[in-house]
Amino acid sequence: MTSKILIINFEEIYLKGKNQRIFIKQLVRNLKRKLNGYQSYLDFSKSHGGSYFIEIVKDIPEKLLNEIISKVKNTPGITGFYVADTTGIDMNDIIAKSLEHAERYKDQFETFAVTGKRINKSVPFSSMDIGVKVGSAIVEKLGKKVDLTRPDFTLHIKVRGKYTIIYSEIIQGIGGLPVGTSGKAVSMLSGGIDSPVATFMAMNRGLHITAAHFHSVPKTSPQSIEKVKILTRKLTDFQGQIKLYLIPVLAIQEAIAQNADSRLRLILLRRIMLKIGEKIAAKEKAKALITGDSLGQVASQTLENMKVTEAATDMLVLRPLVALDKKHIIETARQIGTFDISILPHDDACGLFTPKSPETKAQLKYVLEQCAKLPIETLIDEALQQAEILIVSDVDN
Repeated sequence: MTSKILIINFEEIYLKGKNQRIFIKQLVRNLKRKLNGYQSYLDFSKSHGGSYFIEIVKDIPEKLLNEIISKVKNTPGITGFYVADTTGIDMNDIIAKSLEHAERYKDQFETFAVTGKRINKSVPFSSMDIGVKVGSAIVEKLGKKVDLTRPDFTLHIKVRGKYTIIYSEIIQGIGGLPVGTSGKAVSMLSGGIDSPVATFMAMNRGLHITAAHFHSVPKTSPQSIEKVKILTRKLTDFQGQIKLYLIPVLAIQEAIAQNADSRLRLILLRRIMLKIGEKIAAKEKAKALITGDSLGQVASQTLENMKVTEAATDMLVLRPLVALDKKHIIETARQIGTFDISILPHDDACGLFTPKSPETKAQLKYVLEQCAKLPIETLIDEALQQAEILIVSDVDN
């Protein structure tokens, strides 16, 4: 029996009833891909109720173990997990391994508690015996005090079939559903704060994301593209690998500026972006588009303007942030590690031709009249022909 094991919990998957097996299978597939570089240390076992076990089959350097923990922590579908020490079911072995585990944390606590659970009923001791004997050994060897109400440190011990698991730290996962269980979507990814958060939230509900970024190089700096590449690489923490389309829209913006009502520049541009996203979605077999819209945040995100913009496509348009305030979005961006990247100075394609007085309550009939002044299909085809396609992987991180 290995001396360590990763025990992974997945509360929402556990509620899927007869479909649970499908979700677990996808989660394990995602984990195996993310942990491919560590496969010589790992043995993927099987689910036990609401948990999945990954055995660590040989001694592993602490640096590599921490890398594995980081990748597991950022895997959608995982509610929480812990790295447990394992030993046999003899009480002396349990006490020895428990002391070894507690000693690693001795500088971090003064009071402690032990919770013992005897799942294997054939052993000659009770759950209470586990707590009493292990607790007494910790008091004697480490000089710590027992506190069953508010301990600094809690040692969990579970005696299973032919082995015992011992752990103390439960690491919180990001929950949600495994990427790929809800289908595919194309996310409109800018260099700002909102769209990376929307992309993460879509991934965390099981969507496999292809990213589309629209830029205005050479009118804007090439650094804006590099910034989006860095953001995309950060988002691979959650999906593992992302296909990124880099699409030039300067010609589209110039055509809009020269031919259409200036108040509608952003709405017309966003409509064309959705049409481009629709074509990418058809190629990638995706069933939805993701945007970072938050209701009322800017002029293009009023109810009227969102409705007129969405009318450009027959595809389902998902807006994960629509009811969230900016503070909530920023907090999430900090949590997933995109905020510090997003606030770096960059040129924004949408901001390049922003009108002084943008329309906030656009009417579809008038918008369509303005659209008729533009060679939209030609502009879209030319933009897609010039698009650059990259595969961004977490291996690059």
